[in-house]
Amino acid sequence: MLIVLPMGMTEIAVEIANPQDRAHWRSLKVIADTGAIFSVLPRAMLEELGIAPYAEETFYLADGREIHRQLGDIFLRIDGKERTVPTIFGEPTDTPLLGVTALEILGFTVDPRSQKLEPTKMLLL
Repeated sequence: MLIVLPMGMTEIAVEIANPQDRAHWRSLKVIADTGAIFSVLPRAMLEELGIAPYAEETFYLADGREIHRQLGDIFLRIDGKERTVPTIFGEPTDTPLLGVTALEILGFTVDPRSQKLEPTKMLLL
């Protein structure tokens, strides 16, 4: 079955691990959302991997609502590239997302036509 996602969003497979213990990995599909700054992953999965939050922040949604979520670092793997990235601890009603911060850290951009990730130049400005 083909699932057509809105322009600017692409579903991709990722793997995550605890940056302090990369022996255990979990796989999941997320939406690569070029409109989201941070990634959002299920709290239960992060806790299962022993990832602890280090901060709580206030975030504002597109409709103006204010929510509070915890942040922590994960080790993220996409297509063989691995990096530590900040991630929001998502609640059960939150959609798992890969935000632009993670995409830029890993050196990817989203091609909205093919709905695939493409390598991008890493800039040091």
